[in-house]
Amino acid sequence: MKGRYQVYFERAWIPITAVDRLGRVRESNPAFHAAVARTAEELDGLPAEELLAPGEIDTQRPYWQMLALGRLDVYRTRIRLVRGNGTVIRARISASVEHRTDGLPWRVVTVLDEISSAAPALSPLQSTVLQLVTEGASNAQIARRLYLTRQAVDYHLVQLRIKLGAESRSALAGRAFVLGLFVPGIWPPTLHPPRTAEAGAPEARYRTPRN
Repeated sequence: MKGRYQVYFERAWIPITAVDRLGRVRESNPAFHAAVARTAEELDGLPAEELLAPGEIDTQRPYWQMLALGRLDVYRTRIRLVRGNGTVIRARISASVEHRTDGLPWRVVTVLDEISSAAPALSPLQSTVLQLVTEGASNAQIARRLYLTRQAVDYHLVQLRIKLGAESRSALAGRAFVLGLFVPGIWPPTLHPPRTAEAGAPEARYRTPRN
């Protein structure tokens, strides 16, 4: 972003970044730094794949390869990103290819919007159960503290495992931190106010072959 466009790029409230053909971040504006909780220095030269949350790389890589090869002009989708503090966010991205004078791809400019927490919504009771589990409380202790039956605690734990994608009770805490449910660096665990975002299907615009 050079010349007269540099001021608009730097002052834009929409997060924008430019990625080169090798998939490395080359430019990013202050709004993008705030969105991903990383500095310009941390982002410069960083492989863009390192910003993706676990499970996203294999899904997104084919589309990014097509962008780099010039087989795709525009790509829009919803994606999960890892911020510098370890929390996960969900955002809609719009990626557009900028071409050189010879028609080959030069870089991909990506804009983020509709940014929200990637964490699933939990009921107040589920949130409290999750916090107690993370603190190391047993099912019996949770039942006594919340005036619940053991069966009720078991039920809420099953629902939490389903929502967080945890394979076991012991995996709940790890999944909660990966999904960004807890405020980092605070003990006892404190939950962020959860927000949800609807996922959408990728949208791509392929190039028309040049004659």
